[in-house]
Amino acid sequence: MDGETNKTKSPKGKADQAESDVYDKASQTVSETYEKAKNYSNENPGKTILIALGIGVGLGLLLGAISRKSRTGRIARPVVNALSDIALEIFR
Repeated sequence: MDGETNKTKSPKGKADQAESDVYDKASQTVSETYEKAKNYSNENPGKTILIALGIGVGLGLLLGAISRKSRTGRIARPVVNALSDIALEIFR
């Protein structure tokens, strides 16, 4: 038997292989999602700009609400949640 066969049969070897498989799958999924987003933005530049603007406004409201606990916080969270939902629907 060679060292590689023993390594993959050991618990550490199995864990290393599982970790490698998970990393590869996650990396592939991120790459595919990035490509989809890039293609969408190339095909729909106007919508992409509006989405980015909306996300920026939502983040600005959220960060502003965090820094000063006021009624803006009650407005910011629903706006950010709505923008997140819209972005998720568009990129599915």
